[in-house]
Amino acid sequence: MIAAEELVRAGPAGTAVSEVAQLPAQTEEESARPIEQVWRFFCSLRLTLFNLLALFLGMIAGTFVNPSNDSLSNIERAFAGRPWVLGAYRWFELYDLFHSWWFTALLLSLALNLVACSLERLPRIYFLVRYPERRLDRVIGLRFRAPAAASALTADAVAQKLQARGYTVQSTDGMVFAERGRYARFGVWVVHLSLLLILGGGVFGRLTAFEGTSQVPQNGGVTTSFIQRNPDGTEFKHRLVDGDGKAFLVQCTDFRLKEFEPGRPKAFESDLVVFEDLGGGEPGRELSRATITVNHPLRYGGLTFYQASYARLDEGMRAKLRMTDRATGKPRDLMVAAGETVQAADGLTYQPTEYNPDFSGLGPALQLRRTEDGHSNTFWVFSKDQGFDQRNREDRFAFSFERLAPLYATGLQIARDPSTPVIYTGCILLFLGIGIAFYTSHKRVWAQAAQGRLALGGASHRNAEGFSQEFDALCDELGLTRPQRAAS
Repeated sequence: MIAAEELVRAGPAGTAVSEVAQLPAQTEEESARPIEQVWRFFCSLRLTLFNLLALFLGMIAGTFVNPSNDSLSNIERAFAGRPWVLGAYRWFELYDLFHSWWFTALLLSLALNLVACSLERLPRIYFLVRYPERRLDRVIGLRFRAPAAASALTADAVAQKLQARGYTVQSTDGMVFAERGRYARFGVWVVHLSLLLILGGGVFGRLTAFEGTSQVPQNGGVTTSFIQRNPDGTEFKHRLVDGDGKAFLVQCTDFRLKEFEPGRPKAFESDLVVFEDLGGGEPGRELSRATITVNHPLRYGGLTFYQASYARLDEGMRAKLRMTDRATGKPRDLMVAAGETVQAADGLTYQPTEYNPDFSGLGPALQLRRTEDGHSNTFWVFSKDQGFDQRNREDRFAFSFERLAPLYATGLQIARDPSTPVIYTGCILLFLGIGIAFYTSHKRVWAQAAQGRLALGGASHRNAEGFSQEFDALCDELGLTRPQRAAS
């Protein structure tokens, strides 16, 4: 609302009119128009309060109606004998309240209400700042006004004193107009814009965002898609594609589980590599790689890969090996069980046969059997000397051994929400707008110096108490009587 001390500007005929344009009184004929009624409905404060109250109650209900985020299929089993409860859950989408149609409608209604209020009220602020009244004799209703008194000061001298106080000053024909913090009035514009971004981002995210899961074995396993499980129980398979529609795949080269003690996990992480998908799950050019933990995801192609869970695939231990093709230089990470055969090339296989935790004091070692065209021989690789095999054995494939470990599959949560940057931008602007709107003020001072007399007036659209002290100090500096303030 505009304070009573807002300026009043002289009209064309010399009559005083409010500086803030007043809405024309509605006639009965105008209010009966459907478009006018709809416009007034969306501009009303009652609609704003209703939207805010309904959203508040909806958010409270969201914490009690389905606190465990059960799917619709689980809810149907739980309330099989209560058809009216099931009907309410289905119709109002209470199984996913914050993405329900009615919650989205409330967000949209609040956004339209905000747009209508902005279009109706905010242009006034622009005209007030852009075309201020600069003459004191045309302004009435000021709360801060010092009556004209004899003074030797000229308009230029008053202007210099106001400039020294940080005001922007305009002086013409004995009239001085000074203002400071004029853009403080636009804080409400920033707040409105930020709220529109947040609400619009929420609606946009409701329509476009999705998430799903995928399990990828740690022994170089790959995934080219993920399963989106909707709250209503339906599933949808998404292909991994970037923003340009190009397919890619994600490979898990390693998974590490840290435990306080056996059976008590402390933390877990996965090494992921993103490759071009050449078709059939065959990796092409490397596009990105990262080690992901619970709070540090991998982002690529508009998708975010979160470390969500893990699962042990079998009870046995496996040897973590790296097989490097000397001909191409391409490495391949493996998790191989005892007796499992690795097909390296046509007619060429390798197989782990024996593990020694301390081979002749050289640390953990693994024996591999090489078989080619029916001929076999064995060799050892050492965890403390990763390049031992490559230096000491002539073969197309060189091996390095890291450790024995169980085989896990990393559980990835894969999400896409293009509204997130919009909402973050809106939140930043909201704090900025609140800071401008509540911690700055637009201060204006008018002075009239004519025929050896000086009059002074002032106004502040916020923090009138603080401005009153500044205005009193200015009066003392100019040798004027402190003002008798009009009631606001």
